[in-house]
Amino acid sequence: MNKIIFSTVKIFVVLSLVFTTVGCKKDEPDPNAIPDNLKIGMEFRGGIVAYIDSTRQHGLIAAPSDQSNGIEWGGYGITTNAKDSIIGVGQNNSNAIILAIGSGNYAAKLCDDLVLNDSTDWFLPSRDELNQLYVNRFEIGGFDESAFYWSSSEYTNNSAWAQNFSYSGPRYCAQKNQLYKVRAVRYF
Repeated sequence: MNKIIFSTVKIFVVLSLVFTTVGCKKDEPDPNAIPDNLKIGMEFRGGIVAYIDSTRQHGLIAAPSDQSNGIEWGGYGITTNAKDSIIGVGQNNSNAIILAIGSGNYAAKLCDDLVLNDSTDWFLPSRDELNQLYVNRFEIGGFDESAFYWSSSEYTNNSAWAQNFSYSGPRYCAQKNQLYKVRAVRYF
């Protein structure tokens, strides 16, 4: 009888070890973790890091190339209420523009429809987000330094903020029917 109890205990111990070993996973890196060495210009999550906030946990990823060589902001004469310009509002601005204008071929819609490197959450950057693209343009790469780029920040029902990517980088209120370049961004 002692042999039976000993054998039963032995089998239980062996099975416990097997199930414990099978159930354990090796420490695998978290695919959503932000690398400690993340810096502007690095390839990351389908684009190029364009901006990192002070927490180093959030920022902007720019598409690696322009989405258009010339497209209207859209909605000339329509007030979209996409007036915010600070970092962190580009996606809300883009959503407001699309809600107000609807279907068509214009800057915010082009970014919203973009599927790039398995990512679908691209948008037109706000005025200050676009300025970060300008400030870090050499690290990001691929910008036309003789061109204007649209932001998602509206100025009036007929105009919106754009930025010249020349050496001085001035920002202008441009007529919404002008044809300017677009570079989509997404948050991380």
